[in-house]
Amino acid sequence: MKIRELFSGRVFTISNFLSLMRILLVPFIAIAFHLEKVNGIHEYRYYSIALLVFLAATDFFDGFLARTLNQVSRLGQFIDPLADKISVLTLAVALCVYKGFPAWMLAVILARDIYAVIGGALLFSRKDIQVRPNIYGKIMVGFMALCGLVFILEPPILIFGLSLQALSIAAVLVFLLLSSLAYWKIYSRIYFGKER
Repeated sequence: MKIRELFSGRVFTISNFLSLMRILLVPFIAIAFHLEKVNGIHEYRYYSIALLVFLAATDFFDGFLARTLNQVSRLGQFIDPLADKISVLTLAVALCVYKGFPAWMLAVILARDIYAVIGGALLFSRKDIQVRPNIYGKIMVGFMALCGLVFILEPPILIFGLSLQALSIAAVLVFLLLSSLAYWKIYSRIYFGKER
């Protein structure tokens, strides 16, 4: 499989545009965090929240519109999970640097993404198979957006003695692990020859 084959078929679709927007806009959350910290102006917090909500919406609508408008494409199936990984990782780094997100959780996210990308790249290049995102990964992306909101807003709320930050991290971790196991199941079944 050659990369150029991703561009055969439909390329310029609304869903692909939304996925690309997610990749291009996520660094602006980090910029808003930085400006808030440097200038001490809390208005930047609202910009980062607005961006985060917009990015979460694009994650939902890119796939929804691709199916609804019959715009599913090979490029879209490649760029959507790539946009998810870039968005989650960039958000996690920004939260770690500026908002107290734990470094160990950033390392877990990075390790999972490296694993998913390498496994997916091997199947793509050697067996011409694109592994679609699994439901656990999509739920994890949603919880990561929620986690971002919790770390930005810093609500002083405890549930069973745990902060909302700790609970949101736990939710991300659970679905990150479930997603990793689902990828392992798919990769091992296909790559080791039990199916194409």
